[in-house]
Amino acid sequence: MILLLSFACTSEAPPLITLEPELQVAPPILEFGQVGLLTPQTRNLIVSNAGRAELTIDLSLTNDQDVFSFEAPPNPWILERGEEQFLPVTFAPSTFRRYSEQLRFDTNDPERPTVWIPLRGEGADLPFPDIAIRPRTVEFEGPGIQSIEVRNEGEEALLISDLRLEGDPAFSLATDPLDGADTWPIAPGSSSTLLIDYAPPDEEGEIADLFLTSNDPDESPLQVRLVGNGGDDFGRPVAVIDCPGSVGLAGPRTIAIDGSESFDPGGFEPLRYQWSIVQRPSGSDVDIPLDPDDQSVADVYVDVAGAWAVELVVFNELDTASEPALCAFGAAPDDALYVELSWNTPNADMDLHLIEGTATDIFQVPEDCNWCNPAPNWGAGGSADDPRLDIDDLAGFGPENINIFDPRPGVYQVKVHHFRRNGDTGPVNASIRVWIDGIEQTTMPLSNLMEHNEVWDVGTIDMTYRMWFPGATANRDLPVSPADCFTP
Repeated sequence: MILLLSFACTSEAPPLITLEPELQVAPPILEFGQVGLLTPQTRNLIVSNAGRAELTIDLSLTNDQDVFSFEAPPNPWILERGEEQFLPVTFAPSTFRRYSEQLRFDTNDPERPTVWIPLRGEGADLPFPDIAIRPRTVEFEGPGIQSIEVRNEGEEALLISDLRLEGDPAFSLATDPLDGADTWPIAPGSSSTLLIDYAPPDEEGEIADLFLTSNDPDESPLQVRLVGNGGDDFGRPVAVIDCPGSVGLAGPRTIAIDGSESFDPGGFEPLRYQWSIVQRPSGSDVDIPLDPDDQSVADVYVDVAGAWAVELVVFNELDTASEPALCAFGAAPDDALYVELSWNTPNADMDLHLIEGTATDIFQVPEDCNWCNPAPNWGAGGSADDPRLDIDDLAGFGPENINIFDPRPGVYQVKVHHFRRNGDTGPVNASIRVWIDGIEQTTMPLSNLMEHNEVWDVGTIDMTYRMWFPGATANRDLPVSPADCFTP
């Protein structure tokens, strides 16, 4: 017995078993394949602890491309023995090319303290659905049913999965296109109609919102505003114009009219802008539009003196329109003498002439300021007393204008010549307006019908007494029709 005990005490002890964690990640490579730019994809990594001790994990990406991302778990991320969790990883490409990155796992696994999982994907031009709704704001005046059009402007099937009304119960869906189904499909390039019923209990205003949830990658849910009987504290967007009180003209000019202070009280921005010219003087060229007419600042080409008015309507992101804002301003010549010609056809070339003194006819140099002598030197005191032709319109409707900033005392003759038909065979109605010291001399333009090659002796301006004397309306033929500038 003693010998046996001695043998037992002197034998080697059994080896100790250390409890260690063990990281396992599947799959070993996360392949996303082709992914559209507007349709990011999320896939799961399966992360588990196959060991017999607590596993701690720290995650990081090996570069900073901002196209791969993961839903960050708690830091540190701890998995108990035998525990398994999903790690969602998202690929959101920003351009059409291949991407590659690695997701790094730093752990307390003694066998695999660091593990890299390659992430791969390609940005591709893939089709996607694109929901469009018209109108985005539906306004009811009393009970009734109105429709909205739901259109798929994309190249992939649009699947609407939820229709949710929030707000006043006076609004309801007259028909339910889901009708118990999981989705309401709309094919690419197609549209469908959704009917909204408004049954108010009284004449007070109500508001509700309809939300459409779909597989559109960048517009879900999409909101539609429902307004009944004017709404209850319904806040429309507000159009605001920083309007010039007056505009001085030394020839045509472009002025910027600013609507950037417009706002939406509900915060449904950005705003959409719609500018229009609602009043312009009779001699203005209507073929020159606002440019741009859909931005916060509109450029208005002010080509003639007179009364102008520009209107702005803004729309919020729900396409709710503001009340129109009006900017009315007067344009007055900076020049002491301003003569303007316009006519009623685009198919004739009419020419304005301003003659110094008592020269007998047009095209005399240097007394006649016209298209072929647009800036003659009429005095020795610099350019202030010299005329200038600011616009020569070769096709129609004008305007053409000749101005003198500070004309010398004396007599100036105004004449109009029907220079070229340009295909127009009938008479042309020419109109003249005269401004002296910023004041228009007639309440209505002087007008006269003219045949080809006729000259209209419009009248005389006496700048000694700052007076305008209209002449007779009779026309006379020019002996020849000049093909180019000449002196008869």
